[in-house]
Formats: sequence, C-alpha cells, structure tokens
Amino acid sequence: MISDVHLGTKGSKAEKLYDFLSLLLENTPKRLVIDGDFFELWSTDFKPIGEIEYKIIRKIIELSQNGIKVVYIPGNHDRAFGAFQKITLGKIKIRDEYIISSENKKYLVVHGDEFDAFTRNHIIISLLLDQLYYRLVKMINWIKRIFGVNISVADKKNSKNYKKIVTKIRKAALAYARSKKVDGVIIGHTHWPEIYEEGKIIYANAGDWLENCSYIIVDGKIKLENF
Repeated sequence: MISDVHLGTKGSKAEKLYDFLSLLLENTPKRLVIDGDFFELWSTDFKPIGEIEYKIIRKIIELSQNGIKVVYIPGNHDRAFGAFQKITLGKIKIRDEYIISSENKKYLVVHGDEFDAFTRNHIIISLLLDQLYYRLVKMINWIKRIFGVNISVADKKNSKNYKKIVTKIRKAALAYARSKKVDGVIIGHTHWPEIYEEGKIIYANAGDWLENCSYIIVDGKIKLENF
C-alpha cells in the first residue's frame, strides 16, 4: 500500500515510484492499494505533467491488467475522484474505504483526513501550510543535491504541535477501527510513517512519496518498509 505521492508537485519522487511499481510486476502482489493524495489537485505548486507521470499511470494500468487488484482511495488533495466511489474503471476500483483480509485478520484502509479536524475546519490555513511544506521539501532537496547535507523534512516537522496533530489523528483512527470491529486501521495523510499497537488494534501509517518513499505490506502481519 502506498499513500501521498502528490503526483504533479515538484517534490514528488516520481522516478523512484516508477521503479517501485516496475518491481511489483516482477514480484506480483495480490493487490496494490493507493491510499489517497496520489494526484495533487489542491496545491498551486504544480509542474507540467511530463513523461514520467504518464509512465506511472500506464504502469498502474499494466499492473491491473496483469492480475493485480488495484484499489484507489481518494484523499483530501485528490478528492475530486471521490465522485467515482463504488465505480470500477477498467480493473481499477475506486472506494472511500477498503478492507484487507489476511490470515483471519481484517484491516480497514482509509486515507485519514476524515480524522483530521483541523484540515476539515480550516481549509484556507491548511492550503497555506501545504504551500509552505512543498517549498520546504524543494529547498531541502536542493540543499541535499548541491551540498550533500543529510537533512530531513521529517526533522523540521518534528515539533510538539505537529506531534499533537498526529496523535489526535491516530487516536481517532483507532476509535473508528474499534467501532468497525476490525483488527487494525491503515491510513496515510500525515506523512508520518509508523506502526503503533494499542491493545489488540494495530494502527499503521504508510507515510509519503515526497520524502520517505515508504509503503505498507500486509502479509499476515503489517510491515512498514522504505524504498
């Protein structure tokens, strides 16, 4: 499962994602779940869609044609695709929620913005914060490339306020998982990859493809990996 690619922004790791998807064709999983914010339809930090973005889209179609279930869950940045919920386009399903069953366990997948009261109640401020975040990603990538300095956007986000937001979202997601009587919940949205267990409920966050290039594997257990 991947989340928060933000394809169309200058900071998106499109080339790495293409390599990752190509590997999936060689080691075919049962399914690929794209958990929201795959496209960037919210930010003004667009770049012209180029060949690599088209190659990624073609690769996803190729994966679906090779027997891999592809499920696309829109997020808040690509919410326009929510109009196609419960519709299957070719062999790609678009859903607002999805259940992954593995070894008698059920894991609920949602994007996660539904648990983010700040984003939902302060849309304009959230848009401005997103612009600052994308510019920070670009600046840090430039510093890494030119000076070889190993700094991280995650370190810059590692403030008490951001941690508080992440904790609130995690808590709400776990409560929702209990109400649905599932064994765990997997989200994206926060760009904060982690696996957390509370009681018998698992919470997992797939992270993002702006910096972490992280993904979730569900194979009996939930595993968090980086590409």
